[in-house]
Amino acid sequence: MYKLISSVFALCFAFSISAQVFISPASGIWRGEIIHVGGALPMNFEVKAGSTSNRFLIQLRNGEERFSLGESYFRGDSLVIPFDLYESELIGKLTKGKLLTGYLVKKRDGIPFSRMPFQAQAGSNERFTKLLPAKVSVQGKWMADFWSDETNHSPGVGIFTQKGNQVTGTFLKTSGDYRYLQGNISGDSLFLSNFDGSYLMQIRARIQGKTLTGFYFSGLAGKRNLKAQWDPKAALPDLKKLTYLKPGFDRINFRLLSTRGEAFSLEDARYTNKVVVIELMGSWCPNCIDESRFLAPYYRKNKDKGVEVIGLAFETSPELIVAKPKIESFIKRVGIDYPILFAGDTKEETITRVLPMLQKVHGYPTTFIIDKKGIVREIHTGFSGPSTGAYYADWIQEFDKTIQTLLKEK
Repeated sequence: MYKLISSVFALCFAFSISAQVFISPASGIWRGEIIHVGGALPMNFEVKAGSTSNRFLIQLRNGEERFSLGESYFRGDSLVIPFDLYESELIGKLTKGKLLTGYLVKKRDGIPFSRMPFQAQAGSNERFTKLLPAKVSVQGKWMADFWSDETNHSPGVGIFTQKGNQVTGTFLKTSGDYRYLQGNISGDSLFLSNFDGSYLMQIRARIQGKTLTGFYFSGLAGKRNLKAQWDPKAALPDLKKLTYLKPGFDRINFRLLSTRGEAFSLEDARYTNKVVVIELMGSWCPNCIDESRFLAPYYRKNKDKGVEVIGLAFETSPELIVAKPKIESFIKRVGIDYPILFAGDTKEETITRVLPMLQKVHGYPTTFIIDKKGIVREIHTGFSGPSTGAYYADWIQEFDKTIQTLLKEK
């Protein structure tokens, strides 16, 4: 009798699981808020049908950007929106398919270490809400200063487009741009946000005449002061002079392994008499994704002309067993054909050990252009991605001009 009851219970339980009906999230535009150090951080995404009935393609929307890192799915009775490259996920319960309530979960080496409350509702493409009529304009270029204390100032150039009370743009930094910022003007105040599955960014500032003053919130708990002046001539220092080789060096070298255990060095025959691009990057780095998305098709187009590309991945963990799936996911997501080598973690002593001839790395990505003789001809810190508009177009044109010039050299 006990066995019979157990069997019946198991059968009923299995039937209940197999018969479970999931309520799909409504297709179309959603608006969400993540409770962040800077207050409620608004974000938008779009839901589309996935490969099966219980999977969905969810794309984050920041200005012109549409960003997706994988299909969403149900785990138990919760909808999971994964961002595998960044070890994070949005997870929540659906109400009538139009309200999602849960958490943004951040992980480290696969283990959750932080969560932020999150809620989203279908049907709205607004960014910030409860707005006053716009009384000021942020259109144009701004010379900015970011600082947490008087010993830690960092320059930036804000570039913004405003239509009515809607604002898009970014900040150019020596370490790379802040990607696609989107928001609104309310009265005399500027509100901007970005969420790409990894970084959380929020700017809250007041505009008085040609001065912008406020705060920049980032990551889990970062907060920096922000002050900017409207300046059509605003510019960063020369990004080709920030990173350089130590005196007595004119080339770099290394011997590192791919995730498959293959060893690579610039002394290999594959790189003899080739123009080589070295990208210092990390799978955790959004700006590195932007640059790699450019380099991947560029390499396919130019490899038969004598161009090679190598990525040196400095990851959050010094252990290959931890970094390997992240690097391989990065390669797959971006569509990379050139080698990505594991260089270790991002600590300064690691970089010094791998590249002892390098003075200092100021940001990711950092890009080296090496001529056919193996001499470093250019080192560029950071990357101005597609969110920077004309800066991105200029970078591509200048990069290609340099490569084509070096290819013509004997």
